[in-house]
Amino acid sequence: MLQITYDESATGGGEITLQLAGAALKADAYFLALDSGCQPDSRSPTKVRAVLASLLGQWHELIASASAVDVVDLPFEFADEYIGCLRCQVGRDKVVITPGWLMTAGSTVVPSRACDTLPGADWEPQDDAAAVTVPRAELLNEIRRNQRMFSDTDSPRTDPTPIFEHFRGSYGTEMLVAAVAHFDLFGRLARLPRTLEELQQDLNLAERPAIVLTTALRAMGLLAADNANRFTLTPLAREHLVPGGPFDVGDYLGLAASAPGTLEMVERLRTNRPAGMDEGEAGAAFIYRDGVASAMEQADLARHFTLALAGRAKNVAPVLATVLDLKGVRTLLDVGGGTGIYSLALLKANPHLKAIVMDRPEVLKVAEEFAADYDVGDRFELLPGDMFADELPRADAILLSNILHDWDVPECRQLVTRCADALPASGRLFIHDVLLNDALDGPLPIALYSAALFTLTEGRAYSRAEYTGWLQEAGLQPGACRDTLIHCSVLEGVKKGFE
Repeated sequence: MLQITYDESATGGGEITLQLAGAALKADAYFLALDSGCQPDSRSPTKVRAVLASLLGQWHELIASASAVDVVDLPFEFADEYIGCLRCQVGRDKVVITPGWLMTAGSTVVPSRACDTLPGADWEPQDDAAAVTVPRAELLNEIRRNQRMFSDTDSPRTDPTPIFEHFRGSYGTEMLVAAVAHFDLFGRLARLPRTLEELQQDLNLAERPAIVLTTALRAMGLLAADNANRFTLTPLAREHLVPGGPFDVGDYLGLAASAPGTLEMVERLRTNRPAGMDEGEAGAAFIYRDGVASAMEQADLARHFTLALAGRAKNVAPVLATVLDLKGVRTLLDVGGGTGIYSLALLKANPHLKAIVMDRPEVLKVAEEFAADYDVGDRFELLPGDMFADELPRADAILLSNILHDWDVPECRQLVTRCADALPASGRLFIHDVLLNDALDGPLPIALYSAALFTLTEGRAYSRAEYTGWLQEAGLQPGACRDTLIHCSVLEGVKKGFE
């Protein structure tokens, strides 16, 4: 829908092409190369890319913060006699975009700060460019994607999210077959709708597995909830998944009833215990707390799992660094920071910042290796510890990046409260994680990721409403929520009061 490219080989500083729904708009990069508000000082393609990244960040902020019926201009071309821009009529869910010009010289503004200083000049639409209506959320995602293309934070040029979705797809098969062939869930609900608590009792499941299972089935469009919060069958499930029905496909799905993955999922659902926790096994792979046998305390396994998780983190961390505004934050505590990749990306984007990564000793050995590739000096500190038991050092902000989804609700509430207590007044807690819908009915990729988390940890995916509730309980004011990559978002909580 929106694609911005930069051809540095063109004369005059290069040429920028903005493609909007099939229309291609060309712009000279000369004034971007002269920009005095962005590093490096020299006129170069690197300077142009840095200005474009800054400019797109301003675009995102303008659209994200606009109220319905607001009109905002997104500048992209700075010429001698005009400023080319996209005029956006912002609605609650849609944005109408019309290319045009502000009739004032491009030299009157600094491109990297243009959105803050645009003059109130006359605007004229382009004669040959039609208005385009796009979903607001899609426009924000496209702006952010283009920003990453020009950001000097080693961001991926393509979005790996589909790869992760394909990888997690098998959990959908296992959940569905377990519900059909092992729990007769659809037959039970066909006879009588049930609340979550009633379904737990009927299936002999604890709350966590019951939530994971019903969330996945709701995301598949097979379960719904009535006004009494009872689970009911959708027309699709009622026609095809009720045993004995004329179009029942349960026997077909039952072909996978004895598959190893299905049997493993059934065992996890019935026991409410992550893989590796039984006697003679290595211990839970991705979690550690006192009293839990953990592979993260064994050198070889800790290294293996930590490096495996880095595959996602190294894609997401640069995007998080472009999203988080850490002005005024001098020290960041990265709780459960693993390889330190998130902290290292934030240090690179914020030269004033110091980061403390807290994790288990064997994990921090890997973080030390990663830090050697970055010129961060004494701004990067490694702190061995137990996030549930040891005192958290004082910091202006705390990051929980893909941590809370490893733990059940009591532990999540405990950890959020511990972080809040460690923050000074006006301190900030950042929860960076996937978010389920507040109704716990999807989206499907996150519901399947929740199933994966369920089998490997003591947690699951949570909703923004759940996180917001824990922030408020801990005395934090929930703030902005911004998307990063691979279904992740970062939610901020600010500590109230005075010191």
